[in-house]
Amino acid sequence: MDNVLASFFAPITLLLGGALVALGFLSFLDLNFFKTKLRAKVAFAAGLAFLFATEAMFLTSSGAGRYLAGLRLDVTDCEFKVEEAFPLERGKPGHVISDNIKACMDELGYDWSIDHPHCEEAKVATNTFCYLPRAPLARTIVAFQMKFE
Repeated sequence: MDNVLASFFAPITLLLGGALVALGFLSFLDLNFFKTKLRAKVAFAAGLAFLFATEAMFLTSSGAGRYLAGLRLDVTDCEFKVEEAFPLERGKPGHVISDNIKACMDELGYDWSIDHPHCEEAKVATNTFCYLPRAPLARTIVAFQMKFE
């Protein structure tokens, strides 16, 4: 999710989720704000869902972690380092620059993956969509973020 949208929706979901959790929890202590215990349980569950959604917004926004935004920065950094190390190879038909960019990304903890449709369109070493992090949580989040790109 975009930073702007996350920062807009976060206060709303936090307030709504927190209020529902608090009212649902108080109903468990016999301070009834709902007509039935079932409604109190539903409110409590809905509040937890809102709080979970808020956390998911922060996890998938580029400001909350590096994830996809960090992947883009790492590709750019590797491209810069390799082109600086091999300035005479730019524009040549060889694979020196692309192989070294892939090696740099490998050292940073990324796997080369051509499964994404945008990678299939352009299988070049500077294509962000051709890499996935090795760390399981980061891999899951980046794959999720890439679905919306």
